[in-house]
Amino acid sequence: MRKITYLSLIILPALLLSCSKKSCESNNTGSIMIHNDGTNMPDGVADFYKGPTKLASVNKGETATVEGIFAGEFTLTVKQGADTIYQDVDTIIQCEVTHHTTSVYFPFSDKRLKKNIQPLTNVMEKISRLDLYSFEYNKSASKSFLPSGMHYGFMAQELKEVYPTFVQLNSDGYYSVNYQEMIPVLTKGLQEQQQQIEALKKEMAELKSILKQQQPVAMK
Repeated sequence: MRKITYLSLIILPALLLSCSKKSCESNNTGSIMIHNDGTNMPDGVADFYKGPTKLASVNKGETATVEGIFAGEFTLTVKQGADTIYQDVDTIIQCEVTHHTTSVYFPFSDKRLKKNIQPLTNVMEKISRLDLYSFEYNKSASKSFLPSGMHYGFMAQELKEVYPTFVQLNSDGYYSVNYQEMIPVLTKGLQEQQQQIEALKKEMAELKSILKQQQPVAMK
């Protein structure tokens, strides 16, 4: 009697695991793990949608897993209330978990919502101090959701020395970079560089004009 009971305890979990996998394959579904890491997200709860269907509401800094999503590509929309703050394309793989981290959002940019507005000036000096790198993510067990392949960007620790407001230390002890905030700075840098080019072109034209005027005199 004891042997029969012992064997049934071992076999039953194996049967349950087998049934679970078979059910997943027959339903052609997977799941998505959503992590609202809070890097650039507004405070509060974010709602995650697959089309018109809400998948989950996740507090800033928390994680939720949604099961039984049909395999294939879909657009994940993140909202707060009626406002869309983030959209991205995800792909659910059959019987697997897709990791999605909300590290980017659509920042509010309406002039009516801003104060202490000041123009950017002299950004080229700071931009020239930034180093750019190509790299691959070191996907440890705790960061397996990091994307694969070659990427390009800054080192957060170095960027922090030049633009500290673009860098945030997360609750897990790792730095993240708000690349969206850098776009206006880089745009201003291009504008300043173009102004320098135009000034040099004007100076060259003036020098050519002077040389052209002096050329007949030299020939006499």
